[in-house]
Amino acid sequence: MINIFKHPTQAVLSPLGLEVVKSGLPVIEELPNLFLVAFLRHVGCPFAERDVKNLVVWAKENPDVRVFVVSHGTRQATNEWLVKIGGAEGLAVIIDKQRELYAEWGLGDSNVLHFLGLRSLLGVVRLWFSGIFNRSASGTRWQRSGIFLVKNGQISWRFIPKTANEFSLPDM
Repeated sequence: MINIFKHPTQAVLSPLGLEVVKSGLPVIEELPNLFLVAFLRHVGCPFAERDVKNLVVWAKENPDVRVFVVSHGTRQATNEWLVKIGGAEGLAVIIDKQRELYAEWGLGDSNVLHFLGLRSLLGVVRLWFSGIFNRSASGTRWQRSGIFLVKNGQISWRFIPKTANEFSLPDM
């Protein structure tokens, strides 16, 4: 179930900088020298669906880069959603229901214009025409997304959207 009411303020545990919070990626014991971490908006969000689909393609085009996708939905809701949208081939999915990883990487809450502003609403309409729409949701609509490329333990590229409809991936 999606939470549409704004929850208590989310603390940012450490400032976003060049040093990577490696302890926050529990999928593998030792992180590769080159990886991408994509923090999604809520499960069921049309923008998150678009992002996952683009990340699958990007991961195939960049097989030397390990790609992690972080969801704050439940494991069950995330897995069911991923099946509905075509899967997450080539992506390592991390569940962060408490949003601790989001906070460690400097991604806190958005504001109402982030997801209900004109640009985002027009973006939802554009996605609807391409077959992407709101689905069963899990998480909070207030969570900000972000993508980070890490080389040799340092963030070498990042994208933190100003509105929910923005998306970008690094050129390799």
